[in-house]
Amino acid sequence: MIEMLHFIRPLWLLALPVVLVMWWLVRRRDAVQAQVTAPVAPHLLDALTMNRDARSGLRAVDGVALLMLLSTIAAAGPTWSKQPSPWFEETAPLVIAVEVSDSMRANDVLPTRLDRARFKILDLIAARTGSRTALIAYAGSAHIVLPPSTDADVLKPFLESLDPAIMPSQGASASAVMPLAIEMLGDDAAIGTLLFVNDGFDAAEISLIAEYTGQPGMPALAALVVVTDEGGVALLPDGSPVMAESGGRIDTRIDPSLLRRASSETDISVVRLETGDGDIRALQRVIESNLRLADDPDAQWKDAGWWFIWPALLIALPWFRRGWTMQW
Repeated sequence: MIEMLHFIRPLWLLALPVVLVMWWLVRRRDAVQAQVTAPVAPHLLDALTMNRDARSGLRAVDGVALLMLLSTIAAAGPTWSKQPSPWFEETAPLVIAVEVSDSMRANDVLPTRLDRARFKILDLIAARTGSRTALIAYAGSAHIVLPPSTDADVLKPFLESLDPAIMPSQGASASAVMPLAIEMLGDDAAIGTLLFVNDGFDAAEISLIAEYTGQPGMPALAALVVVTDEGGVALLPDGSPVMAESGGRIDTRIDPSLLRRASSETDISVVRLETGDGDIRALQRVIESNLRLADDPDAQWKDAGWWFIWPALLIALPWFRRGWTMQW
């Protein structure tokens, strides 16, 4: 952020030295007036000197100078981030990669993790009206379900048809999504976002995904993790538990440390499932932040000068109080 800091209207900064010079002149005048010119005994000087704190104490001119400095900086328009243009935001694609594994049948999130994932994806699509959205399904392997489309109605039936039973092999190979997403985004990869909707990442997949990060044209990575810390029981459509190859029930608990590792090693913005729409709003902020980092030729710098207006108003408020006067 610091390296991007600059001013939209830098000519206003020319007023800063003028304000400082005026402040120094007034303070110097007050200091001179406070001096006692007649010969007075040193031990009587403090008692006979009026306004003896003019040289070192705070005076009204100090507040005025600070007020003018803050106002000048605000007028100069400090900025460090861009606001993407509406047209650019609508063209930025989103690739949603849904994990369709047996663990997504778990019922710790009702009715199941996969069902809740569908609901959240539909909410996100509704909030991105007119934007391009693609769909990938993955388990032991990854497959393109729908290329980027602006028609949300086309995506809904494909999303509803996702089921672990139709996947060629079981597993949770999130890394297999990466080449498909990059190829699908093509030249738009730098302004796109790849969103994983799953119940977490294992250590091996985190390492494989990390090999892609930092490469030119990489999309931003985000994850909506549809799981509770306690986990649940993965159930088949007939109500019987899903059994692992070892013969026991599938462990659907999540290791929070793996989510932290995924965030630190792969730059994935991890968002946990919420009962309200806080998770959807968080995902939208991730997508928008990627747009600000992308090279949008129509993006406008956001004027942050208003941050300096609030302290300036607090300094000015006492002078509007009845009975208060300002002495120069």
